[in-house]
Amino acid sequence: MRVNFTFRQMDSSDALKAHTASKLKRLERFEDRELTVGAVFSIDKFHKTCEFKISGAHGTFLQTETRDDMYEAVDVAIDKLDRQLSRAKSKRKHHKGAQPTTPSQL
Repeated sequence: MRVNFTFRQMDSSDALKAHTASKLKRLERFEDRELTVGAVFSIDKFHKTCEFKISGAHGTFLQTETRDDMYEAVDVAIDKLDRQLSRAKSKRKHHKGAQPTTPSQL
């Protein structure tokens, strides 16, 4: 997994990078190939926003979250991404057992 961190209107934080990287590790189970993650952190007055753009072999997923605490925003956004990727993987999966995947193979 390749992660690109961008900080807007704030200083970069190694603690925030480490926290985000550890949370993003659990998203690797949804893809067989390498994921590319763009993480953008920004502060507008009192609102802390994190935005994640995940690109993989099976599509691109985007999630933005705004909270009062940056760590809370990261946690909530990654939880939502976990659900998005899980739903997308279940749609790709064939649930019909030993039957062929297309009607033309019948």
